[in-house]
Amino acid sequence: MTETPGTMPDIIARNEQAVQRALKALGRLSPAQMIAPLLAGGRTVKDVLAHMTWWDLWLLTTLPAVPGAPPIELPLADQIPASGQWADEMNGKVFARNQSRELSDILVEFATTLERLLDRVSLLTLDDLYAPDGMSAVVGQPVAPLILGIYEHYEEHAHEFEELCKSLGV
Repeated sequence: MTETPGTMPDIIARNEQAVQRALKALGRLSPAQMIAPLLAGGRTVKDVLAHMTWWDLWLLTTLPAVPGAPPIELPLADQIPASGQWADEMNGKVFARNQSRELSDILVEFATTLERLLDRVSLLTLDDLYAPDGMSAVVGQPVAPLILGIYEHYEEHAHEFEELCKSLGV
C-alpha cells in the first residue's frame, strides 16, 4: 500500500492513475475475451465491470448530491441489508443481476458512471474528506476511506485485468 496523498490534487491524481491502469489493461482485451469466464471463480471481465460500476454508483449515491445534477439510480438499493457487513451479499446480487445484460450496455454504464464519479470527486475538498462535522456527518460515516478506496478498488481490478492479459498473451 502506498502513502496516502495529502492534497486533493494528489488524491485525484492517485485515483486517476489507478483508473488509467485498469483502462489500459481493458483496452487490450477483445469483447470475446471480456465475456469469457477467464477470471477466478469463473467470472468474466464483464462481471467485474458491472461490479465496479455498482460500487461507483453506490459511492455516488452515498455522497451528497451536487445541486442541479441529474439523479442517480442505484440498482438493488432496496436490497442492501441494514447490517454493516453486506458487501459480499451485494456483490452476489450485483453478479446475478448483470448475468443477462449485454457487454455493450455494461461498458457504456461503466464509462458513464466512472466519469460522473471522477467529476464528483473533483468537487470535494480535504474538509469534505476529513472534517468529522462536515460531509462525514451528513453521510453517516467517514468520507476519506470512501474516496481513498477508489484507488484501492481500481488497483485491485487493474491487477486482475493485467494478469488476465498476461495469461492471454495480449
